[in-house]
Amino acid sequence: MATFISVPLKKSSEVDLVKPLSKFVTATYPAGEEQGEYVRAVEELNKLRKNALGRPLDKHESSLEILLRYYDQLCAVEPKFPFSENQLCLTFTWKDAFDKGSLFGGSVKLALASLGYEKTCVLFNAAALASQIASEQNLDNDEGLKAAAKYYQLASGAFGHIKDTVLSTLNREPTMDISPETVGTLSLIMLAQAQEVFFLKATSDKMKDAVIAKLANQAADFYGDAFKQCQYKDNLPKYFYFQEVLRFCDPAASIMQTSMRLHPRRLTKQKKRFGSARPLAAKRLAALSTMTRVPKSGSGDISGQSSTGQSHHHHTSTQPRNSTDLFEKM
Repeated sequence: MATFISVPLKKSSEVDLVKPLSKFVTATYPAGEEQGEYVRAVEELNKLRKNALGRPLDKHESSLEILLRYYDQLCAVEPKFPFSENQLCLTFTWKDAFDKGSLFGGSVKLALASLGYEKTCVLFNAAALASQIASEQNLDNDEGLKAAAKYYQLASGAFGHIKDTVLSTLNREPTMDISPETVGTLSLIMLAQAQEVFFLKATSDKMKDAVIAKLANQAADFYGDAFKQCQYKDNLPKYFYFQEVLRFCDPAASIMQTSMRLHPRRLTKQKKRFGSARPLAAKRLAALSTMTRVPKSGSGDISGQSSTGQSHHHHTSTQPRNSTDLFEKM
């Protein structure tokens, strides 16, 4: 039975969105139906945050929907309110997901008056929860394999998006869990696990030896890259989590390499026929799984990475079915 790893969620302090946002609404819009509608939307946004962050979440798609809906609304509301330290100041406090603290002090946390920071941390939790949902799947059946591949891809793409945007979003040093080095490594690990699931699916389907071998080879490469990231990045080994990851990635890479070597002669014979591993993996990705929603263009696109390591831009909204922008008329 294959072993996979998942990522813990960040924890946030409670924030009252109602008072400051309602104050802005009542000061900006005249009393009447429109003002009342926006105040109710503010209250709904506050409820969304409590549902997404104020309680433990089950490792289920419905919980991921809640996180993504809140993330979606943050993307939608950002340009409609003057969020800044000098105007509409909302301070969000988040703990480092991996730092467990010590006997004499609490875990590392960061408080910022930045909606972009809130968005980054919520997206981190969506990626982490997706990794947990993927790890819970039954890989002995076809549906479980497809679901695991989908959620590992979502996690990889979301972590990759944070890597590309976190420094420009925050304009300061983030906590280590959302630093480019850390989320970049997490993206690689999730990508490697998605690729291993493709290998398991191909093996289950009794696909051609060349296909199976090349999928295994690509998974080995991704695990190897993740292992190097964990090993050589100065800060990552300080986390106990990444010490565990180090012990996971190297054997995983070796197992995939061994699986690839089971079919060396057939692989050589069919090399020209099947081409390189990267296009093959891309075709398997297209056949096996479609990425779930990502934010609308302009509101924080997430690139779903395929087993080729390349980005596939999807234009579907993160908003769950029948979901609407709470402040659409503003």
